Amino acid sequence: MAQPLWKFLLSVQNIALHGGTAFSHAWSLAVEDQFYLCLPFILLLVNRWPRAALIIPCVIVFGALALRTFLAWKNWSIDGGVSFRAFQAWIYYPSWTRLDPLVLGVVLAAIERFRPHWWERLTNFAIWLWLPALALISYGLYLGEGDNLTVTACVWQFPLIALGMAGLLICAQSPHLIFRRIKIPGAAFVASIAYSAYLIQKLVIHAVEQFCSSHNIQLTSALALVGVELCVYVAATLLFFLVERPFLQVRKRLAPRSLGRGR
Repeated sequence: MAQPLWKFLLSVQNIALHGGTAFSHAWSLAVEDQFYLCLPFILLLVNRWPRAALIIPCVIVFGALALRTFLAWKNWSIDGGVSFRAFQAWIYYPSWTRLDPLVLGVVLAAIERFRPHWWERLTNFAIWLWLPALALISYGLYLGEGDNLTVTACVWQFPLIALGMAGLLICAQSPHLIFRRIKIPGAAFVASIAYSAYLIQKLVIHAVEQFCSSHNIQLTSALALVGVELCVYVAATLLFFLVERPFLQVRKRLAPRSLGRGR
């Protein structure tokens, strides 16, 4: 079932989404767009009322936990556990159940930008963070295992993985750990085209599937697997240089970033 054009234009394709459709993975871009639409208004409120800097994140975090708990219990399956289709429709895709992990990213960015001394303390403490961060991610992924989707997984999987990722981000920026000093050839380029790869990968995979089927190539063969990966990278590279990079350059000219830091 194809998504209507107006959902893409308004960036609301994550609402009432049917998974498995072409370009359905763009639901996460809708979450991102909706988040960045709301963020400036939240920052304006914080600027006028400083206490909101603490109150709003707490409301979002505890509100999202309570909302996921309610939705999980509300959509209990007769086969045991939470209904997977209901989980996708009401918890996995919508923005309002994913806001608490986004808070962590905003908080880290705000600390790094406006509280450099706090950021320095965090990075100094990073040597003790990497192992708990990996443990949180591993446990969050473990919660999703099993035949039935549990309420615990619906409620805690997102924030646990996000908290672990936030810890790894601090570790990656710390001068006291080796992550920042390791140079991996080609990693910067792969990272630069990652967004384009995310956008184009489903279309490329479908095209390669059609090609393999018409040429009697097994989809599980090494040739097909390597070929689809190479095609995704080639298509992502073209999309990056032809579309994404030119518009990034336009943005840089129209809205150059200030390098100054707040205290």
